[in-house]
Parts: sequence; structure tokens; C-alpha cells
Amino acid sequence: MNRDDRELEQDQNAAALSRRDWLLNFGSAVILSGFAGMPGKSQHTEHTLNPALPPGLYTPSIDHVMHALNQDGPFFSIPPGAETQFVSPRSGPFLPQAFSSEEFTVTRRLVELILGEGLATAPAQQAAGAPATPYDEVAEWIDLVAFSGPGIRAAARNLTPEQRALAVAYFTSEEPVHQLETFEPERICKEGLAWLQQEAASRSFTGFLDVPPATQSELLTFISDIRPDPDIHNAGTRLFAFLKAEAIRGYYTSRRGLKELNYAGNAFYGQSPGCGSHSTPDGDTNSARDR
Repeated sequence: MNRDDRELEQDQNAAALSRRDWLLNFGSAVILSGFAGMPGKSQHTEHTLNPALPPGLYTPSIDHVMHALNQDGPFFSIPPGAETQFVSPRSGPFLPQAFSSEEFTVTRRLVELILGEGLATAPAQQAAGAPATPYDEVAEWIDLVAFSGPGIRAAARNLTPEQRALAVAYFTSEEPVHQLETFEPERICKEGLAWLQQEAASRSFTGFLDVPPATQSELLTFISDIRPDPDIHNAGTRLFAFLKAEAIRGYYTSRRGLKELNYAGNAFYGQSPGCGSHSTPDGDTNSARDR
């Protein structure tokens, strides 16, 4: 084998290794990229590939994972050089980014109706600067999802053909990628909340929050999965489908929701804890809520 052949083989091996590493990093970081809602900035480390990963993808850091796992409270001190967007306590009232104050209050009430009002009576020790109730926490998550919609679409549409092909291969389908490119949660919320306002006005109420609780539940049933006519599709049904999905996602990925599920992740074990049911300290067996 002459010198040129050896150099060509080395280049081919390096390209194959880079593609493998790129795939592995894409798989490891895709959740982080989607969860943040906006493309992040990748920092160069000793593991950074050349060329660098696309914006929003970066090599996971074991040091940062251990830092998060060793914290018990809802807020973490941000380690130096962290690329992860840590949640920080706020010093004042929550200011929605996607909704007006009235729209956010209505969204919060809808979350309460969807998740069930019993969560308000469950004991919970709140940290300073944290949402007051699970409903507030989930409503804030929904506000973030709606606010992040344009940024996510822009990032998805700006992928190079190679990056998009890799994303399709990762998800094993075109549909999830197309969803990222076209999904408009902010429009669904705006149109759905306007529909609720019109329905409230047709019943001689100023707004949805002025409707009696029993009538609020009736309105929600009218656009829910158990609506009398399942063939009806309008701005209200689209709003309910979105809020239901994000309310469940927001609650069961929160600290309280994971505890209710007796989630066994985010910890190191000497042996696998298994996947059977587990008992809580008081002896009850936890299971997911049937919604």
C-alpha cells in the first residue's frame, strides 16, 4: 500500500468515526435540544467534533449530570461552563411570554380542570421562587411551549439537507420532523382561547373565568375527547388536545409528577431496580393517573 492509499484509508476511517460519533451525540442530545425550545450554543470541549455539532446539540457532560443528581431541591446552582439551561428561582411574579395576563389565567384554570382539582389539596413544600401550585408550574410550562414555537420551527426549517435526513433516520419517520417544521402551538392557543371567549359571551358572560365552575366543566367536555359529537373539530377541540397533551407532559415530568409515578431514574443503582410497581414510604402503590 503506497502513501496515497494509506492517507485515503485514514481519511475514510476518520469520516466513518465522525459520522458514528455524530449519530451518537445526536441521539444523546436530541431531547435536550427539543426540551429547551430554542437552539443552544455549543461549547468546544475535548470531545467536540470537527466540524462542530449543529446548534443545540452538544456532548453530554457526566460532571453536569452528577451535579444535577446530587441536588435535592427544585433549583440547582449552575456549574461553571454548563451548557444546560437550569431553571432559576424568580424574585417576582411570573410574567408569561406567549400569553396575556388574562389568557394565562384562563390557561391555568383549564389546566386545573384537566388535571383535576384534587392536586391543590395535596401537601407540598414549596421553595422560594418556585410556582405556588402544580397547576401554576404546568401552566408556565405551556406558556414556554407556546413561546418557543416560532424558534423551534425556524431551527427545524434551517437544517441542512444532511441534518434533516439524519433527523428523519433518527425518528425513523418523516412525520416527527415535519411536525417540528409546521407545528404552531401559539396559534392553537390564541384561536382556542378566543373560541372559549366567544362561547362564554354567547352565554351572557364576560369571559371564561366568569362562567360558573359547573358550566366551565360543561364547556370543556364539549371540546374534550368525550365530546358528544366526536366528528366536531374546531379551535376549541384543537386547544383541548394541545393542553391535555402538554398538561400531562408538564405534570409527569415535574418533580411532583415523577414522585407520583415513583420514577426510578435520575439515580445510580448497584443493580437494576426493575420495572414492577413500587410502594411509597406510607405503603401505598403509585400508578399513573388515568386521565
